[in-house]
Amino acid sequence: RHLLMLRSKLTFDQLVGFNIQYGEDQSPVQTIPGCSGWASALCSNHVMRSGRHFAVFMCSGRTKIGVTQPVKIDRSDFDDIDLIHFSPGMPMFREYLRGKRTGRWRDSDVHCCYVFTGGISNWFDWESDPPLARTIDGFQHDAPIGLLLDLDEGTLSVYQNGQRLVLLKDGL
Repeated sequence: RHLLMLRSKLTFDQLVGFNIQYGEDQSPVQTIPGCSGWASALCSNHVMRSGRHFAVFMCSGRTKIGVTQPVKIDRSDFDDIDLIHFSPGMPMFREYLRGKRTGRWRDSDVHCCYVFTGGISNWFDWESDPPLARTIDGFQHDAPIGLLLDLDEGTLSVYQNGQRLVLLKDGL
């Protein structure tokens, strides 16, 4: 059963925000033309525990992509204003997200880690203030972004054009 689950297509089962919608088979997620505000697409039905996982993202506009500790978000917990601004990296959502932790959290002070299509990266510990964001040297704004999550090594790396640009974070 677990081998069949691992072979199934990665889908995003939690969409949080007003300007986000599914593509044809729940794998592609896209913003809604003409809408603004942050939104998040979370995959909670496939929690990765070990091994190496690589995904390529085709992004346009202002987009953040990354990983987060497993959480189960209920859209009904938010009012309309909060949904417009929701992002796992925003301080106003830390307490809520800590309360939504699952039994699958690992011992790490990294709860959320992302790269922004502007070539900026950051990570968050929902227990304390975030470190300063950093610029990724050599980042191309119009090229697909690859993320390699290596859970055996506890690292997240950013790739473009088949080359590793940066080790985004270790200690995962």
